[in-house]
Amino acid sequence: MFRFSLAIFMSVAVISCGKKKLDTPEAALAAVQDAYTRRDAKAFIAVLSKETLTELDEKIEGMRSMFQSIPENPQAAQAFEHMAKQMNMSVSKLKELTIEDFIGYMMRNEGSGSETTLLPKEMLPPAKVLRRTEKGNKATLYFADDEKLSFIKTEAGWRVHLDADSVAAGGIPGQTNEDPE
Repeated sequence: MFRFSLAIFMSVAVISCGKKKLDTPEAALAAVQDAYTRRDAKAFIAVLSKETLTELDEKIEGMRSMFQSIPENPQAAQAFEHMAKQMNMSVSKLKELTIEDFIGYMMRNEGSGSETTLLPKEMLPPAKVLRRTEKGNKATLYFADDEKLSFIKTEAGWRVHLDADSVAAGGIPGQTNEDPE
């Protein structure tokens, strides 16, 4: 019985060490920056708020639906093949696109020092936080060029809240996030 209890305790201790509670918005910022610079989509997603993940999944569900109903039109099929090639996956994989696939694709295609979609360059290391506001379970960090990043406090600590519309619009190959006139 003692060995069984010790094994459970050790397993819980190892699992707990792998997930550090993000006690401040600055800690969440550091975690998301680290994941971004390492191009680790899974770690990046782990720092996102539940609300962001829900919104992103809704946007990606729209993409999955579009991919599942690939029209018979040869030009449309060719466009989907081009998109799949850009995302480094098969057309059939596009039909099962996950948030991790999508974020990973975006990370692979964002060059350092250029415009970014996931995190504006003002938020990348060595980002300088100019101002911080906090009210209840929400906080905002302000950076240069009027850039700001929102955070939501959860039981697991602070999480980054991104605008899913901006992320999804900037990440679809062949699409732009410009408003139509």
